[in-house]
Amino acid sequence: MRPSDAAEISAVMAANALVVPRGAGHSTAGQAQARDGVVVDMTVLNTVHEIRPGHVTVDAGARWSEVLRATLPRGLTPPVLTDYLELTVGGTLSVGGLGGASHHHGAQTDNVLALDVVTPTGSLVTCTPDHNREVFDAVLGGRGRNGIIVTAMLRLVPAPETVQWHRLHYGTTSELVADQRLLVRAGSFDYVEGQLKIRDGQRVRELEAVSFTSASLDGLRFEESDTQVTSYWDFVNRLAAGEPVIRAAGLWDSPHPWCNVLLPDHAVESTLRHLESEGPELYSDFGLILAYPLLRDRISRLELPDSELVFLVAALRYAPEDATAMQAANEVLVQKALQAGGTLYLEPL
Repeated sequence: MRPSDAAEISAVMAANALVVPRGAGHSTAGQAQARDGVVVDMTVLNTVHEIRPGHVTVDAGARWSEVLRATLPRGLTPPVLTDYLELTVGGTLSVGGLGGASHHHGAQTDNVLALDVVTPTGSLVTCTPDHNREVFDAVLGGRGRNGIIVTAMLRLVPAPETVQWHRLHYGTTSELVADQRLLVRAGSFDYVEGQLKIRDGQRVRELEAVSFTSASLDGLRFEESDTQVTSYWDFVNRLAAGEPVIRAAGLWDSPHPWCNVLLPDHAVESTLRHLESEGPELYSDFGLILAYPLLRDRISRLELPDSELVFLVAALRYAPEDATAMQAANEVLVQKALQAGGTLYLEPL
């Protein structure tokens, strides 16, 4: 179904047992599908409405790139962005929405001021943390099963014009993780994300540390660094350049058996070493492992491990053909995470 307004969504919700919203379809286990039900294509509802100094109101089908193109000319940005901006607002709010700034500002779901929601019975409800709170809490991180977000009022903060973008390279995973812990607890950098990958037969361990003002790298354990000053837009939209490359390689429409786990601090190094030991065939030429450090007390509505510091670890795999081996590797990762007291992000339904 491709609705023209919220009333059409209300009608189909009232008449069908299973109705599931679909944004960009960037889900890991069929969360945007509805067996014997109705899938609502939310991308047709994509208007950016009112922009104020502290908030913006947008349709759930708007992509984060569209939100930024509307707010940045006014010097404003959502505080937390996913790495890839071509995801929809409603889609990421339905799962949590984590990014390199989440150690400061929580998940994207922690930065929502109000929602318009079609409930499972077909009622259109406006909800906030203080009004219809049960609906508000149910749909944020609810994976589209507790109602459909139609519009969202999102918090905005001042956007920097330029950022200092540091790419720091490490000899060992332990040194990379140690510096992530240090930076997150110090709070001196606005964006922190670790990456592990194999390129041209070499293992690469990299930390992206971004500051909106000047911040010192003193005391960090990196071996090499690459620093540039770039516009805020060029940084947050940095993955756009990779999309045509992956398309040209024929991998854009191939299976992407990605796996995301949330780990307690004590388990992150052993888990990353396990993932590093996997063969390059489990990632193809473009796959990688991400490690985001998070502070537990900044994030609500997500099931997190019992640890002050939590790491989102994501194995991003691309399967040129058969994904069986990659899926088996993901099952091993999930079991290791759960045995270590971790939880799943984007847990299968």
